[in-house]
Amino acid sequence: MSGLPEGYLLRYASPGDVAAAQQVLDAAESADCGESRHHEMRLEMEFRDPRLDLARDVWVVVPPAASGSAASLAAVAMVWSPHATGEIPSDQYVHPDHRGRGLCAVLLDAVEERAAELAGTLAPGVNGTLVTWCEPTGDECFPALKARGFVCGREYFEMRIDLDEGAATDALTAALTRPRWPEGITAWPLRVGRDEPAIHIADAEAFAEHHMVEPRTYAEWRLRHIDRPDFDPGLWLVAWEGDEIAGYVSAFVADGGGLVDDLAVRRAWRRRGVGLALLQEEFRALATRGVTVVRLFVDAQNVTGAARLYERAGMRIARRFEVLEKKPARAPRRP
Repeated sequence: MSGLPEGYLLRYASPGDVAAAQQVLDAAESADCGESRHHEMRLEMEFRDPRLDLARDVWVVVPPAASGSAASLAAVAMVWSPHATGEIPSDQYVHPDHRGRGLCAVLLDAVEERAAELAGTLAPGVNGTLVTWCEPTGDECFPALKARGFVCGREYFEMRIDLDEGAATDALTAALTRPRWPEGITAWPLRVGRDEPAIHIADAEAFAEHHMVEPRTYAEWRLRHIDRPDFDPGLWLVAWEGDEIAGYVSAFVADGGGLVDDLAVRRAWRRRGVGLALLQEEFRALATRGVTVVRLFVDAQNVTGAARLYERAGMRIARRFEVLEKKPARAPRRP
C-alpha cells in the first residue's frame, strides 16, 4: 500500500465535491494539453450516473491547509460498474500543484482494491479487466500505471481542425463547403421534445460494435446528451431518409472551441457519405458561432474507420491516449 504524504487525507467523495473535483480535472487537462481548457468529462453528470456509486467508487484527496495551493482538492479517482463483458472502467487525476508526491499511487491502491471487489460480482466465466485512459506524458499517473503492470490494449486520438481564416487551406475550404447529401437523405436540427426517443434507438444501434459501449436506458442516455447544462439543440443535426433516422451529430461549445460529442451513422446508411456530410455541416454551424477550432475524441481502432473519415474531413491527430488494461485480483464472492 502507498502512503499519503503528511497532511493529506483520502476519503470518499460526496455530492458537494463536484465543483472542486471538476477543478482538478480541468487543471490537469490544461497542464497536459498546454492551454487553458475544461476537461471533456463533466462530473456534474458523472456524479448522477447510476453506474457510479459515490459512497464506494469515487475518492478525493484533500490537501493540507498549508499546501500553498488554491485547489481545495488535490486528486480524484473513479471506478464505474463493470460491463457485462468484464471491463471495469476507471480514471484518476492529480492537480498539477500536487503532482510528484505519490498521490496517483495512493489513488491506484483504492481503485485496484475496489476493482477486485467488482470483479467478484461478474458472472461465472467472465474475467474482469480494469481499464483506464491515460496520455503517455511525464505526468506521474502514466509511469505509475505502467509500473503496476498495466499494458496498452488500444489507442484513442484527440483530433482537431482549425477553422480560423488565418489557417485557410484546401482541406479547410472543403470542410466548410455546404455538403452534398446522398440521394434521399435530408437533414434538419433536433426537434426538442419529439426526436429524442428515436435518436436514442438509433444511437444504440450505431454504437453497438464500438469499444466499451453498452446499451443505456433512455434516462441514462438523456443524462449524458440532453439533460446536461451545455446542451444546445442548435448544434444537433439529424439525417433522415423518409421517417427513418440515418444518423446524427451533436456538439457543444467550450473554451472558445467546439467539441463534437457524437457522430453516429446506422449500419444501413454507412459508406454513403452521410457521416462526412453531417460532420461538414457541424463545422459550418460551429464556424457561424465564432468557433475557431473543433475537436473530437475517437477510438483509433474504431470498427467503422471513423478516424479515416475525420482525416478526410480535414482533421488531424493532436494527442494520443493509451487504453491501459490490467486483470485485477478477484476478491472472493460474498455469501
